Amino acid sequence: MAIQTITVGAGTLTLGEAGTLKQFASQVTSCRLVPEVDTGDPVNVLSGEQAPGDRSESWTLQGTLLQDFGNIDSTTEWCFNNRGIEFPFEYVPNTAKGRSITGTVTVEAIEIGGDVKTKPTSDFEWTLIGEPTIGDVEP
Repeated sequence: MAIQTITVGAGTLTLGEAGTLKQFASQVTSCRLVPEVDTGDPVNVLSGEQAPGDRSESWTLQGTLLQDFGNIDSTTEWCFNNRGIEFPFEYVPNTAKGRSITGTVTVEAIEIGGDVKTKPTSDFEWTLIGEPTIGDVEP
C-alpha cells in the first residue's frame, strides 16, 4: 500500500449555530481532536479466567490560538465571555479533503498576555460533550 498523508490547512474551525457562527481559522496555529481511553483492571474469577475491565472514552479539542485581545471581534475576548458554555463545533483539518469532525464542546477562557515584544499565543483544551462525528463537509 502507498503511503498516504494529509497536510493540516487550509481548513476551518467554527463554533456556534448558523447566524451566530464564530470563525476561528484565522487565529488557529494548531488544532487537533484528542482521544483519551481509560480501561479498568480485569476481574479475576474462580475459573481462572478474567472478565475485562470497564472501558471509558473521552475527547478534547486542543490547539493554539493567536491572541487578539482588544481587537474588534476578538477571539480571545469571545472565549472569555463564553467560558463554561457548550457550543456545537466543526473542525475541517484540510478543506480539499472534504471531511469534517463535528460535536459539542465546552468553551473555556484562554490566557491573556505574554512576553513583551512578542505576538502571544494561548493553548486551549475544550472538553467534548459526548462523542465526535466524522462526516462530509457541508456545502
